[in-house]
Amino acid sequence: NILGVHPRMQNYATVHSTSSKKLDKKHWKRNADKDCSACPKLENNFDDIKHTTLGERGALREAMRCLKCADAPCQKSCPTNLDIKSFITSIANKNYYGAAKMIFSDNPLGLSCGMVCPTSDLCVGGCNLYASEEGPINIGGLQQFATEGWTGLSFWIPS
Repeated sequence: NILGVHPRMQNYATVHSTSSKKLDKKHWKRNADKDCSACPKLENNFDDIKHTTLGERGALREAMRCLKCADAPCQKSCPTNLDIKSFITSIANKNYYGAAKMIFSDNPLGLSCGMVCPTSDLCVGGCNLYASEEGPINIGGLQQFATEGWTGLSFWIPS
């Protein structure tokens, strides 16, 4: 039997306890264990974990990529009927106030929708640049950029 020549070959199974394996792991594991005591408490913490990934420069670059299609499929697939083409054009022209005003006039919950809307299934999924090398326009990111900028400004709103 050729397998019998191997010095480490055994004819029976060995059982190790989980605690012994956890101790053995410390000898060969390369990455440090994450300890939950260092994690911040998230109870009653509703802060945004990941802020918008688009800064002014990124938003301008993304808005300039938009084709401003005559029969924009992104606009047709938006459940809130947001004028996507217009607010992206406003961002491309550095008119952030106009972009936010356009978003909030169509949808008063524009900031919330920019954060939670499944854009990949809706407007971004209908973008004509979807199959391009750079991918579709980040419409949710642009919407979030415009509306977060609005919340940073202090406007007097007449009652």
